[in-house]
Amino acid sequence: MKWKLTLSRITPDQSQQLDSIRALSALVVLLGHTNQTILLPTLKAGSVFVGFFTQLSVMVFFVLSGFLIGKSVCNNIAKNLGFSIGQYARDRALRLYPPLVVAIILIALLAALAPLVFPSGTQQLLSIPGAKFVRAEFTAIAKQLFGALVFLNEFKTTTPTANGPLWSLSIEAWYYVVAAALFLWPSRKAAAIALLVVTVIVTRKNQLFYMLAPIWFSGFALAFMHQRTPQMNNKLFGWLFVLFTAAVALAVALVLFAEPLGNGIWLDRMNHFRLISGLWFASFMALIMGGGARFPALFHNQAGYSYTLYVIHFPIMLFILGATQQYIYGSVARSIIVGALTIAISIAAAKLIAHYAENKQLIRSLALNTKRLVTSK
Repeated sequence: MKWKLTLSRITPDQSQQLDSIRALSALVVLLGHTNQTILLPTLKAGSVFVGFFTQLSVMVFFVLSGFLIGKSVCNNIAKNLGFSIGQYARDRALRLYPPLVVAIILIALLAALAPLVFPSGTQQLLSIPGAKFVRAEFTAIAKQLFGALVFLNEFKTTTPTANGPLWSLSIEAWYYVVAAALFLWPSRKAAAIALLVVTVIVTRKNQLFYMLAPIWFSGFALAFMHQRTPQMNNKLFGWLFVLFTAAVALAVALVLFAEPLGNGIWLDRMNHFRLISGLWFASFMALIMGGGARFPALFHNQAGYSYTLYVIHFPIMLFILGATQQYIYGSVARSIIVGALTIAISIAAAKLIAHYAENKQLIRSLALNTKRLVTSK
């Protein structure tokens, strides 16, 4: 079966708005983790409110990821007159792996350097009475690093403790696999079933994967809605935006003031906030794509390093914490100074690395040259 899709492209203005949202979300995550890692041990307050914005930003990534993957699938089908799983896999690998490999190498390198700069003389952070630090040590465990490289962390291995944000990357990667199976189904049912079976085997014990799936697939579905009707349905999504705004406010109130429902992923009120806030943003993004809303494009120039910033900032931050925790603890001024330096170093490192790792032309050229070298032997 051949898929037929009319190509409805994202306008330059819409692209800048989405880039600005993506960049701002990465910066919010950076600020949230700076608060949690560097400031909170001294301030000892404010983490819940900052946490709302940090979690919302991660859900924004999920929606944007689903939408942009959906658009990529549309381009794939239009270019190949049908869905090419080979091109889809190459595109995803060339996008995901360069910054991720750098992040894994960075963890190993900083773990090796930790005993040289940590006051403990080991990979252990100091235990200071009355202070609660985000991690107790900076380690690079081979099983965890390999699990992150093949997107099995949170499923078959734990996420590297030195880089907690990688939890979301593995979940997204398996949504990519499900999306591929959906488009393989009409022409290659056996391959589609195989992908779905593997996904279930890998993900079945992680209930968060299933709870957050509506967020990613809401973005994915919006890509095809926009493909069919670029004007979207602003009236419908306007009402949904109002509805989800009220639902987000309720979810925040329940997290802050209601009694816990109990243990478990589905009973965690913060997970309810994640789900509702993700759908709230999906309705807002639909309005952007239909011209019913606008987002300032102030940050769009920073989008080029946002993915790299997301995957490398935490090990940098944890390393700086280990080296400075005696200096910053008990002093708000010193904590703020070190926090500001940490943000600056993380952004500078992300910009430098992304110049190569997120350079699509460079990555594709290297991949093509490598392929030619291998096939010529």
